[in-house]
Order: sequence, then C-alpha cells, then structure tokens
Amino acid sequence: MSSTTTENVFEKITYTDGTESPADFGKIVRFNLIMGILHFVQATLMLIMGFALENLKNFQASIYILEVDYPFFALSDEPFLILKSVGPIIASFLYFSAIAHFLLAGPLKKSYKKNLEKKMNPLRWFEYAFSSSIMIFFIAVLFGVKEFWILFLIFISNALMNLFGHMMELHNQYTKKTNWTGYIYGWIAGLVPWVVITAVFVSAMQVEGVPWFVPYIYGFEVLLFMSFAFNMLLQYLKVGPWKDYVHGERVYIILSLIAKTLLAWFVFAGVLQPGEM
Repeated sequence: MSSTTTENVFEKITYTDGTESPADFGKIVRFNLIMGILHFVQATLMLIMGFALENLKNFQASIYILEVDYPFFALSDEPFLILKSVGPIIASFLYFSAIAHFLLAGPLKKSYKKNLEKKMNPLRWFEYAFSSSIMIFFIAVLFGVKEFWILFLIFISNALMNLFGHMMELHNQYTKKTNWTGYIYGWIAGLVPWVVITAVFVSAMQVEGVPWFVPYIYGFEVLLFMSFAFNMLLQYLKVGPWKDYVHGERVYIILSLIAKTLLAWFVFAGVLQPGEM
C-alpha cells in the first residue's frame, strides 16, 4: 500500500539512455501550472491597466516603410502602421507563455513527460519563437527602429534563433557526442537583432530626451536573452546540476518569467512617467 502511494506521489522521469532524473515530474507539472498562473495574472493586469490608465491608453509608435525614389531612399511620409495602446502588446507575450504552461500542465502533460525523457521540449521553443519575438520587436520599436521591414526581419531572425534551439535538442536526442550545429546557428540568428538594436541604441544615447528606462531595458534584456543560450550550453556541457536535463528546464521557465516580467514593468513604469515616450 505504501509503495503504491509513493509511486503516485513521486513520478519518475527516465531518460532514453536509461538514467533517471532526481526530479519529480509531478512537481515539474505543478511548477508549470504556477508559472502559467503568474503569467496569466500579469497579462490580465497589463491589459486592464493598458485601457484604464491614460498614458498607457494614449501610447502610440509610428512605423514606416522605406520608399525608393532612385537614387535615394527615404522613409514614407505617412506611417505604414501605428502601434496603439501598450497594454495589449505587453499582455500578448505574457498570454503566450501562460497558454504554453497550461498546456504542459494539462492536456499535453503525457507528451511533455515523453519529451523530457528525450531531453527536449518542442513547445517551449515554439512558444519562445512567438513570445520573445514580439518582445524583441517591441524593444526595437522603443529604441527607435521605425522601418517595418527591418522590424519584420528582427522578428523572423529571433524566431529562427528559437527554432534552432529546438533543432539542437532534436539532433541530440540519441547522440553520444554533442552536435553543436543548431546552437551555433542559433547564436548567429539571435545576435542579428541585437546588432541592429545596439546600433540604434548607441545613436539614441547621443540625443537628449531618451526615456530613463530604455538603458535599463537594454542592459537587462541583453543579459536575459543571452542567458537562455548559456543555460543550453551548461546543459550540454553537463556542468554541475545541469547534468540533469530537468534542472535546465526549470531554469528556462524561471528565465522566461523574469525576462517578460522585467520588460513589462519597465515599459509600464516608463510610459506612466509624464512626458516619456
């Protein structure tokens, strides 16, 4: 009777190489549920505040298209797109994460366990491909990138970075020697948006009137975006607790919450300041 109870309480994760994770799958599921709730509550709060507070409701950023009048190039006189109301934009990437966590803790729980045993989590990378790409798109807009097709390429390049993360896990399910191809390609794709953002950021810092929170967003988000890659590096080098794949899974979940939370509240705090944005 007691052994049955123990088995119900502690659900093993057995990897395809025959080794076992010291982690309890039940706790991982509950952790996803808790994180889903945290993302959902924040997203809903952002949505409500976005429509309730005047500064947030009145936020807008104009995006233009580069027009060719040979031999010259210039941004169009009229905006191609105007981003209005910061609340729904911020809420969108938080809702994406919440949905992913709820799926893993609910209807996709069985496939989640099977994938963890293969040392992979495809849904994580698909969710990141959307949520973090919305984040970096919005960060680029805040930093002064105004051209639509540049923003489009930033979005796609960041999405590809995450899909290369999925490819890295897919290729290394059964390999004895780690294949680093996906990891290297992911770094290349992931650095491209930050090269553009950094160039615009450096130019913007030379001009008066840059919102106080922009340098903080830049610093924290660069570190956090890069930390996902370092987490993967530690996983495949099997450093310390990262020898267990599930430890890296927990770190991904925590990093995702921190990155999205910091960006959301920094932007909200900045937009709420009189005269900012």
